[in-house]
Amino acid sequence: MAGSRFDRIPTVLRSQEILNKSFSKVAKIMEPGARSFEAKVKKEVIDKISTMEAIITSYFRKLVKKFPSTDELHPFYLDLLDLMFDVNKYKISLSKLQRTSENISNIATATIKKVKKGKTVFEFNRLLKGYYGRVSSLVKDLKNDLIFLSECRDNMKRIPSIDPNLPTFIIAGAPNVGKSSLMQSLTGSDVKVATYPFTTQSIYIGYLHRDGIRIQVIDTPGILDRPVSKRNVIERKAILALKDIDSVIIFIFDASQESYYSYDSQEKLFNEIQSTLGKEMIRVQSKADISEQVEDVFISAKKKTGIKKLLSIMIKQAGNDSHENR
Repeated sequence: MAGSRFDRIPTVLRSQEILNKSFSKVAKIMEPGARSFEAKVKKEVIDKISTMEAIITSYFRKLVKKFPSTDELHPFYLDLLDLMFDVNKYKISLSKLQRTSENISNIATATIKKVKKGKTVFEFNRLLKGYYGRVSSLVKDLKNDLIFLSECRDNMKRIPSIDPNLPTFIIAGAPNVGKSSLMQSLTGSDVKVATYPFTTQSIYIGYLHRDGIRIQVIDTPGILDRPVSKRNVIERKAILALKDIDSVIIFIFDASQESYYSYDSQEKLFNEIQSTLGKEMIRVQSKADISEQVEDVFISAKKKTGIKKLLSIMIKQAGNDSHENR
């Protein structure tokens, strides 16, 4: 999916690195034999032009193909990228790579035609030198774009690999209410860790399979555990990107004596997250082994009680979502 697609973006070389790579290849080209010295040089010049064109244009085409098109990105990813860099500049830089690739191909075709019509070694070498100069100038003109795209690549690799097309449940609630224990009970060891952009926290993305449905579960410690209104603007926008994911929030309440937060304060957090993200929410009370029941869904990750009831609710919801998205 999108996250893994970001991982497949190749390293972005600098202008001089691209030129050095191509010149290194063409320097090795030698025509083993020909009818005459002029024919030998002509063949070598044509091969050098074709080789340089192939190396550079294939690399630029690969970059354009592997960098994701913003038109194809899910809104969740697009929102995060828009916080990381100028998306319009990103599109312009990729289009410049595409245009430069086309220009180099056109110049190669035109130069080869002239070489084929040429008669002397001097003329062949003059045309080759001119071709090298024009191509080098075009590649060097992309210096700032290549540096920028390299930075974009680094930013993209930081984005968590969330699959926005899977039935998804996001675990929320005040700190230490049992979110990670529930995550473990639901998904076991099938969990990936990723840093959430513009926060100091990691999120945990796990998966479970029930009734032929693959369900994605996201634990958000340090993210959806305190009021969004208390975040800075960038953090708030990053958290609001979660609105783009079609998901249900499992909000965990802790009514035990161990809780550092009153039930009223947890209720306020519940209401703020609901109003901020505008999603369906499942109320779940944790630590059933050490507290009195308040909520309808009452679980103990420690004793594995209530987990089946929660799972049945999730599976029903996931089945509905899966049917609606067909």
